[in-house]
Order: sequence, then C-alpha cells, then structure tokens
Amino acid sequence: MVADTVDPNELLSEANERWPLAYDRLLTLGYDAYLAACLPERRFRLIRGYKRAGDVLIKQVLSERSDRDNLVFPVLFNYRHYIELALKAIIEEHGPFAGVAPRSNNHRLPVLWDAFLQVAIKFQNDPTDAAAVAVGQCIGELAAIDANSTTFRYAKTIWGDVPALPERLDLLQLYDVMNGIENFLECADLDFSYKTDCAMQQAFEFGE
Repeated sequence: MVADTVDPNELLSEANERWPLAYDRLLTLGYDAYLAACLPERRFRLIRGYKRAGDVLIKQVLSERSDRDNLVFPVLFNYRHYIELALKAIIEEHGPFAGVAPRSNNHRLPVLWDAFLQVAIKFQNDPTDAAAVAVGQCIGELAAIDANSTTFRYAKTIWGDVPALPERLDLLQLYDVMNGIENFLECADLDFSYKTDCAMQQAFEFGE
C-alpha cells in the first residue's frame, strides 16, 4: 500500500525516479478497482475495457504529440482485441441457439466474422447489408496485417520477419470507424437476444 504521506501527483509524474523496494507487490488489496469474479461480468468488463482503453489512448496521443508513435501500437492492439472478444461473446451467447459452434480458441478474425455471419443469417439478418459489409471489410483489413493477434504486440514474427504496416495512420478516422463497429456489434447482440426471447416465448405459448 502506498503511504498516505506520498503525493499522488508525484507518483503519477513521468519524471518519477522511484526505485524497486523489497516489500513491493503489484497486486495489492485496495479499493481503486474491482476485478469481476463471475463470467458474465468479467466478459463484459473485458470487452468494454479494451475498447475504452483504445479510446483513451487515442485521445491522449492526439493531445500529446510526444506519445503518439509509442502509444499507437497499444491502441491498435486494444481495438483488435476488442473486436475479437466482442465477436467471441456474440458467437458463444447466440451460436448454440443458431446451431453455430463457439470459436473461443481462435484468434483469426475472418473465422470469427464468418461464424458471426452464420449466426446473423440464422436470425434472418442480411449479411449483404451495407453496415455488415463495411464491418467485414474493416475486419479483413485488420486481419491482413495481424492474422494471429501478434503484430501489434511484438516487433517481429517467430520467423524473425518484421510485419509490414502502413507508414502513416489517421488516428481520428480510426477512432471514428471503431465507434461505428462497436455500435454495429452491440446492436447485433441486442437484436439476436430479442429474437431469441421472442422465439422462446412463442415456443412456450405453443407448448401450452
């Protein structure tokens, strides 16, 4: 626990010269944040957390030029991981009802997107809808440079190659498009839930 006499502003300063101490522990009991214990809440927090982390970092790099080229990699990783987790959650939640197997052990976005589309079709959603096509294109764009969720975490592949990336990036465009993807996935999840509830209600009434 940090001593009460320590100035929090000093601790959070980038110029801090703090050195490791014998009693240091990373995971110290405190009241600043609560780690979700149950699966539904933890899944929710992870999905929201990675998207929010990307948003916060983008706002930081747009206001502080010196951080831009360092934080762009965590931004991209957070956004990619958000998409992966969001797709997996939708497939796990609605896949069984639609007869689509979960893809929880797969990092490949095209595979997850294909499973998502299978679920959407089962719920009578149009996979050729303009929004769905746009999201699919963005997912394909990410998958082309980061097939296995490693490009934004490591400087080279396991074979020693440096992955090719765009030379420049429009961060405001990235932020805007990601908000569109988030809205699309959340609305799809809500739509699938509503249709599942309706189908179950009809089955119950028919059974009576």
